[in-house]
Amino acid sequence: MGEHYAGSVVAEGSNPSSSIKKDMKKIGFLLLAILSLFGSNLFAEEILILPIQGVIDLGLSTFVKRAIKDAEAQNISTIILEMDTPGGRVDAADIICEALLEFKGKTVTFILNQAWSAGSMISFATDEIIMRPASSIGSAEPRMGLSNQEIKDEKIVSALRARFKAIAEEKNHNPALAQAMVDKDLVVKQVLVKNKEFILTQQDMDEIMARKGKRNIKIISVISEEGKLLNLTAKDSQKYGLSKAICQDRETMLAYLEKEGAKLIEKSPTWSENIVRLITHPVASSLLLGIGFWAIILALRIPGLGLPEIVGVSFILLFFWGHKLAGLAQWLDLFLIMIGVILIFIEIFVLPGFGITGGLGITCLLGGIILIMVRHPIYPPIQELNNAGKILFSSFIITAILFLMSFKFLSKSKAWKNIVLEHRSEAKLEPQEVTEDSGVAISDLHPAGKAQFGNKIYDVQTDGEYIDSGKKIKIISHFGNIIKVRQS
Repeated sequence: MGEHYAGSVVAEGSNPSSSIKKDMKKIGFLLLAILSLFGSNLFAEEILILPIQGVIDLGLSTFVKRAIKDAEAQNISTIILEMDTPGGRVDAADIICEALLEFKGKTVTFILNQAWSAGSMISFATDEIIMRPASSIGSAEPRMGLSNQEIKDEKIVSALRARFKAIAEEKNHNPALAQAMVDKDLVVKQVLVKNKEFILTQQDMDEIMARKGKRNIKIISVISEEGKLLNLTAKDSQKYGLSKAICQDRETMLAYLEKEGAKLIEKSPTWSENIVRLITHPVASSLLLGIGFWAIILALRIPGLGLPEIVGVSFILLFFWGHKLAGLAQWLDLFLIMIGVILIFIEIFVLPGFGITGGLGITCLLGGIILIMVRHPIYPPIQELNNAGKILFSSFIITAILFLMSFKFLSKSKAWKNIVLEHRSEAKLEPQEVTEDSGVAISDLHPAGKAQFGNKIYDVQTDGEYIDSGKKIKIISHFGNIIKVRQS
């Protein structure tokens, strides 16, 4: 017979404590199974995956810098950049390089397709480079803005070449390969020096031959010929020791790094960072400034319309806002821009024409814009000045094109004629009646200013000539409030 204990049945002759021990063991094994299932993810190494895709711009550099800072705060030990870029802004790439070089953990670039131009610069700033079979790296020659023309200034090429070399040396990549991607006149060869294989520039070889003689150097192959930029395929990159491995996909890349069980954290730019990327893109920046300058010039030519002034200020402020979010623009830059805009508006509405006030306004405006585009305003590196110059040059071209198009095509449209007629009709509402056709300029006419006819003072303007104050003048036409004069 059995006895009942707390609702359970225990067979006669059995030990209740041994049954409890068996149950505890089963529970322990179950807990171990659960921990083994979930514990691997709970305590696994964390790896941050960052996309470096599309054109490299200031919005992307802001995102990468923020993500690396967050990774340090979360004690993430490895960062992998998944790269596919044709290049972009050198200053943006340099910001990313600085953040990578300061990171204490391991950094890897996994090239999915392209790592050209600024992308190759970023790749050299990581500890390891891994490539997919059909990918390539190189072609980092500096080029000019929207025209994409080659920059032949030796100062710019030399500065960029030195930066590539320094970054490559910092991460133990071959500096000769890095330099040959920037300077097409650099010759790079694979050689044997006392039975040891090296990749050297022609200058390095000449120095070795001067010290050890030509017999100690044997040329194996020419990697980069004079007149050609270096661009390496995945196989060539691995052959010359730049790429550590060729992997088909992320899984094989993680297996090569022995990180198969790691927890992957993928980050992408926020909506605000994507807007910053759009605004700070070299093409978008040039368009914003070009349209802004065009609208201001239009306001100078036809004062009082209102719309050009609003468009000009809005586009330039949008340019400032994007660069402010990217961490480049400072409030001093905005102060200079606003002073410039105010002086230009004074020239438009208070002192009609174009004189010292307008000139100072344009100087302040351009000065503020240039300061926005450089990170080191006191001693700006030549690369930053080059980037600022490319965007300004492109914006001036856009302004010139819009200015010519507006007066060639808009002048024929009905809407434009209605605006001009309305503007002229407003001038007729309160015409200036002049009883005498000869008078004296009481201010410099550059080309607009003040003149006295009889006992009255009027706003006048010339056909473009400058007339100094005190000179005698004569009216040549009078339409509404517009009085045209010439020196008599």
